[in-house]
Amino acid sequence: MVKQKETKPSQVVIFVEGDTDEILFKALIEYFQNEYLPEAKKKGFQIQTICCSYDTDVFEVRNPLMVNWDTLRKTVKRMGILEFIQLGIRSSIEDWLLSDMEGICRYLNLVTIPKSLKGNNGNAKLTDLYGHAKKVYQKGYQTKELVDALRMEIIRKKHADDLSELEKALNVTIQ
Repeated sequence: MVKQKETKPSQVVIFVEGDTDEILFKALIEYFQNEYLPEAKKKGFQIQTICCSYDTDVFEVRNPLMVNWDTLRKTVKRMGILEFIQLGIRSSIEDWLLSDMEGICRYLNLVTIPKSLKGNNGNAKLTDLYGHAKKVYQKGYQTKELVDALRMEIIRKKHADDLSELEKALNVTIQ
């Protein structure tokens, strides 16, 4: 009797730039699992796709070749992993968080949503918004409660083009 090779469900591994990115992407994946992949299995996966998320602002200011994406792509392929996705977060992950201003204001207990915020980037704008609530914005793991208060469907809809390759790799189909 010939043993059949056991096929395992595929898995996507996501590398992120910082702690805030990690918190947001965990929330997005949980949203996808709960809303679109309820039968997703938790173990016994085979890595099929590597996704690298990075804030584009770092590459706009510094040397754009800080990461040699071609070399990284070739290394991933040599590892037997089928797909490599570059997911550039324009300009930083805080810009994505600002997609749900209503959710942020609700989290900060602000009654009104400011029409404009001071700052040239998402981090500065979030700092200004937190100032309206007499609080201090802190990056990293301190953003977990904020991210939990946000509506992932709003962030996903605003950044659908950016997330399309990742959603395809995760077999997420959103109508």
